[in-house]
Amino acid sequence: MVDIPQKTQVVYATGTFGHLLRWMLDRFSPDTKFKHIDVPWDKHDRVHSQKKELYNNKFLRGHQVEGRPDSPDYSADLVIINYKPTDLLFVERCGFYRNIGMETEQGRHDAIINRADKTFLLKTFGSQKNKCKSLAKELYKIQFHDHENHIWWASMQKFIQDNNHYQFPINALLNTEQFINELENISARLSLGLVVDEDIVSAIVEKINQSYPVITRQRAHDVLQAIDENVNMDCSEMDIVEQAWLETVLEKKHDSIIFPYGSNWFKDTDQIREFLDTYPTYLKHMNPRLPWYNNIRNPFYLTGKIDEPK
Repeated sequence: MVDIPQKTQVVYATGTFGHLLRWMLDRFSPDTKFKHIDVPWDKHDRVHSQKKELYNNKFLRGHQVEGRPDSPDYSADLVIINYKPTDLLFVERCGFYRNIGMETEQGRHDAIINRADKTFLLKTFGSQKNKCKSLAKELYKIQFHDHENHIWWASMQKFIQDNNHYQFPINALLNTEQFINELENISARLSLGLVVDEDIVSAIVEKINQSYPVITRQRAHDVLQAIDENVNMDCSEMDIVEQAWLETVLEKKHDSIIFPYGSNWFKDTDQIREFLDTYPTYLKHMNPRLPWYNNIRNPFYLTGKIDEPK
């Protein structure tokens, strides 16, 4: 009788280094086929170039949404790369910069629009021949206003809240000691017999910390704090994900203020404060991105799905 090994699957939000964690579990396992490889990165600083035949078939990776070829395999032990609600912006920007096909600015905008529900797009925005930056940003704003209506985010929360799965905190990717500790805990809990190489982990952590989403992780939060404290700060380099998040937060904090559609952006936080402080009363009205307003259900709320079910 053939002994079938128990499978281990890493489940993660796109862009949050799930391929990498799977690679490391395999690389440090006793029966790894690529013990001679210490550097996992491809030319785009992802872990997608490893030859498939080198991977041990007991280690898998997958995403949180059902009905896909890489959906969660409930016969496997699941390792969830988890994050807190306050990390939603960071997680979304990891996907924005690290997903396949999103290596260029236009590629990122196209991907955001392509994944949206086609009926919703046509009804709300009309023809989509021009997959523009402004449209991609608006889609982010809609989902930031009501992320529970977002299939990928809602699905991920289900796995993050299930302690029957191993919960691997995303912040462990940024600290060598914590990363090693998590790998050893996974090994002990799932009886994997991993032999962790500290030098490999240290080099990988250093590489992750050099990635753009990590370097700029706090930028939008710092800008928000500067606005709240009336401190001037340059914000001209913020990408459309950060812009969408910041506008969403400010629209929720300031009664009936709506930032204009488009990707034109502010030079600094003084300009944002000026916009907020002098916003005319005759432009204030119920925000259609918000499901409720002063405890009254919004009849103009955008109910369309942003991400198209597969």
